Amino acid sequence: MKPGSYRAVLFVLLLLCLPQVTLAQSNEGTVKVWLSIDREELVPYLENDQWISDDAEMMRIFEDFQVRHCDRAFPSSRKEALLKVYEIHGSGDFDKLKSAFEKINFCHGIEPAPEYELLSTNTFPDDYNLTFANDYALDLINAEQAWEYSTGDPNTVIGIVDGAFYTNHEELVGAAVFTQNPVFASQYFYQHGNAVAVAAAGNTNNGMGKSSIGYDCSLALINMGYNEMLDLCYQGVRVINVSWSSGCQNNIYFEQVMDELFENDVIVVASAGNGNTCGGPFGVVYPASLEGVISVTSVGPQDNHELVIGNPNTTHQSNQYVDICAPGYHVAGTPMPGYYLTGNGSSFAAPYVTGTIGLMLSLRPCLSREEVIEILSITAADVYASNSTDLAGLLGAGRLDAGAALEYVANYECQPSTPTLVFDGTIQDLSVFNPKPNSGNNPNVNGTQQYLGQVAGIHETQKLETQLFPNPSNGTFQITWNVVNPEQIIVLDGAGRIIQEVAVVQGTNNMEISLDQTGIYFVQFMENATIVANEKVVVFKADRPSNLSSNC
Repeated sequence: MKPGSYRAVLFVLLLLCLPQVTLAQSNEGTVKVWLSIDREELVPYLENDQWISDDAEMMRIFEDFQVRHCDRAFPSSRKEALLKVYEIHGSGDFDKLKSAFEKINFCHGIEPAPEYELLSTNTFPDDYNLTFANDYALDLINAEQAWEYSTGDPNTVIGIVDGAFYTNHEELVGAAVFTQNPVFASQYFYQHGNAVAVAAAGNTNNGMGKSSIGYDCSLALINMGYNEMLDLCYQGVRVINVSWSSGCQNNIYFEQVMDELFENDVIVVASAGNGNTCGGPFGVVYPASLEGVISVTSVGPQDNHELVIGNPNTTHQSNQYVDICAPGYHVAGTPMPGYYLTGNGSSFAAPYVTGTIGLMLSLRPCLSREEVIEILSITAADVYASNSTDLAGLLGAGRLDAGAALEYVANYECQPSTPTLVFDGTIQDLSVFNPKPNSGNNPNVNGTQQYLGQVAGIHETQKLETQLFPNPSNGTFQITWNVVNPEQIIVLDGAGRIIQEVAVVQGTNNMEISLDQTGIYFVQFMENATIVANEKVVVFKADRPSNLSSNC
């Protein structure tokens, strides 16, 4: 397979649609590639504006194709294979550049590098500041029933990987605990990202605008890209929304990134496409069609997959890789501060699923990625009876039912997982989010970002395997490690404050830690005043609200 009540005043945006990646070569003859370079010492580097490498053939390619950029494609990865992948920008033809690199025996896996474009299929409607009697999308997915079980938890961070964001938007102030906007971004980038983020977990119960399905969860907002998903993964984000396309063909590096995300139990939700994506509504779109990614397409108020009922040319994507449907036609949204209107796009169907997953993880943090996918499938409402028989099997499990999913989760006993991370090579900065306060009545509190520092200096031949269990715990948990013997263990709270510092007895490989308060904590393994590993642990104390099972 592949609170209580909410405001009835809901406006919306959505000229926005699914961003799509073009081929690597532009009209100006720019070519961008990803390739693996096994001999890192021969990767060219800039010195006095000149590329330098000890390999003559590599230098010849850089000169012939007028290369102007060469850098790691996935610097946030912790996998040796992905850390060897470089993105190179030059001039010329992709096939010729690929052929040139294939002649170098330490270069392989040459693929087009995606260029992200946000594409719009509809113009702004004329219903600016229109007041709605209700929000059919939230009604259709049974949002009020879901909120009886959970309105989200500020410690649950939903990642939105998109174009750009208006951080001063009334629905995002205080909701977003981390934002990374690109240096150069069009207004449309901001509009698209804003609508997606607010749909998932914008401010609610704040006397303005619209309601959002996962509204008491926090948001981490970051630029489009596969490496950005890895960034969020290693900052502790469990669910990531991807309302864009990286093309119509698979790529070996797309799969490797997803494998790394899934190893860390990250859930990826992606827009299936807008019907005109990848040649038509049955076209295969990536990353939505990658194995393990939750692919979301659109339905309307009557569970109709056709925007105009009876017109099969008005559908969004429908194919064998679609996993679930959600409202994506005439849905409420907000592209920029003060503007609320309606629009269409599977870009906006996906965050309804993502926000619902945020609620599920808030209620049961111990849910695994596989369990979340299974529960969404089991509880989905049938849509096939409302649609053409030509769509049989192409709309996934059916339409998202957030109410049924949360009811199922409330009665579900999951077992805490204890994934083990293996750190290879030099790792980039790890960021810790300071979760927002409950934003229901206080939307103007800014979240802050704390840095735990840089994980660096790990010798290439060393691998530190760490494990925390049980995780989540009731406050007392075991830490084990091997290969490298750290000198010190430091425990920090979610705001980056040091809670404990413990010296490690040399020759040991385990330790017991006890914490008094409910919350998310980060455990740093120190060697020579350098962080060599970082783990996260969730603590639930006995005074946790009763809707959180002791099984978590």
